[in-house]
Formats: sequence, C-alpha cells, structure tokens
Amino acid sequence: MVKRLKIAWVESADELEARCKMEKQVERRTRLLALWHLRQGKRIEEVVQLLSVSYRSVQNGLNWYRHGGLEEVLQRIRGHGSSGAPGAYLTPLQQRAVFAKVQLGEFRTVWDAVAWGQARWGVSYTYKGMHDLLYRHDCAPKVPRPQSNKADPQRQQQWKKGG
Repeated sequence: MVKRLKIAWVESADELEARCKMEKQVERRTRLLALWHLRQGKRIEEVVQLLSVSYRSVQNGLNWYRHGGLEEVLQRIRGHGSSGAPGAYLTPLQQRAVFAKVQLGEFRTVWDAVAWGQARWGVSYTYKGMHDLLYRHDCAPKVPRPQSNKADPQRQQQWKKGG
C-alpha cells in the first residue's frame, strides 16, 4: 500500500508549470519541476527517476515547501550562503587589495588573511570562505619553506646543478 503525500498546496499545478517555464536558473527550475510533478499526484520515486535527482533532494524540497512555501524552496540554492547576504562580503576593490597582499607574501596562512580583513574592514570570513575566495582567483598564500640553520646554500646550489 502506497502512502499519498499530505501537503497543503498553495499553488496550483498550472502556476507551478508557468513558474517553471519562466525560471532561468537550472537548479531552481529542477526544483519547480519536482514540485509540479508532485502536485500532479506523482510519487517521489517517479519524480526522482524523471528528473535524475536524489530521493533525499526531493524530500528536502518538500520539507522546505511545508515550512516556508515556494519562496523557501527557491531561496535555498547552493553557493548563495546561509546568511542570506548576496554575493561576496568584500567589494571587488577590497578583494583586489587582499589578492595584492597575498601576492606580496604578507599572509603566511589563510587565517592571516581572515584576521587582516576583519581588522581592516570589519568583514568576518570563515576559514573556508576566505580559502574558497582565494582559490577561485588562483591566489593562495605562498611563502618559502623554512630552512635549517645548518643548511649550506652554496652546497645546495651545487647539488641542484648536479655537482
């Protein structure tokens, strides 16, 4: 025996279809399609097969719909941050300043960049957030490895040359 979904639908199937046709973002359109198929009475398993998505993602979409309606479902897009703040925390000019500092070798670690951004502009990044920002722009803190006090630079150069 198959259980039917118990959802208090606000939108009709036609409204969901119209929103789906107007949507430009693929992820949002997929979610609208899933809701549209469910609204028409299809089972979750059928929707999963039709859209080639995971069972869990359809369940999550239904939970979001139950708690906050269609706007809640469409708001939860990966990569848009959980704080609801649009885009990056730093302006493009501030980002260039961070990248310049990295290129000059002033940051030894990502944590140094996080602390500097907090002290300079009052913008708090997480470690992962700053790391991802630097990674997206092919910019990472690079400093030479520490050398031993006993190291002989002249002998090392001779060894590199094959001598």
